Amino acid sequence: MLEYSLELNELTTNPDDMRAKTVNVISRNQLAVIDRILQTGAGLTRSDVLSVLEAEKQVIYAMLADGEAVTTDLFNAYPSVQGVFSGAEDSFDPKRHRVKIHLSEGASLRSVEDQVKTRKVQPGQTGAFIASVTDVKSGSANNLLTPGRPLRIYGSKLKITGDDPSVGVYFKGADGSEVKVDITDMVENKPSEVIVMIPALAAGEWTLRLVTQYSGSGTEVKKPHIAEFSVALTVPTDQV
Repeated sequence: MLEYSLELNELTTNPDDMRAKTVNVISRNQLAVIDRILQTGAGLTRSDVLSVLEAEKQVIYAMLADGEAVTTDLFNAYPSVQGVFSGAEDSFDPKRHRVKIHLSEGASLRSVEDQVKTRKVQPGQTGAFIASVTDVKSGSANNLLTPGRPLRIYGSKLKITGDDPSVGVYFKGADGSEVKVDITDMVENKPSEVIVMIPALAAGEWTLRLVTQYSGSGTEVKKPHIAEFSVALTVPTDQV
């Protein structure tokens, strides 16, 4: 079941508008996928599955690196060139241009959307909530981070206010390390949108966390609200 609760939609003008917030979503990694394959009794070993998945990954990498598009039942991937060229005689310059890999769901993955069963549950915390983020440099949504460039954070009750020392925007690494955004690196600070300059993060996965005492009623809450984005964000190795 995909569980969801309803909360006030602060992105519309109608005060009665609500929006669904998914809750209690379990995240599965590749090992969990492999375990599920082994449970089907297909006669494969763990090493068999690992070898096939790794081979598929390397082949897809190679195809995209050759400038090819890859289309499967699960996803579609294709490369494009981004950046401004100065006239017809200009050529690709890594300092001004970049190749971006676009990814979208394939036909069979889209068909799963109609099979998902949902269940409405009572809302939990009614404080800050991060709906999505956008890396301004790359244009990536809910995926990449470019250190030193702006990150747009969208949601509700996000405005950073309060005197509690924990208030602020944080990035937590896979190793447990945590980097707090300097207050001077906050570009925009609104209830539905906060823009910060991404710190000098190391390559790898990071979890975005926002702490605020903002309530939306004019009176700050005593205990800070914590909003943690459910999707891990990645700093590519070529960005550090």
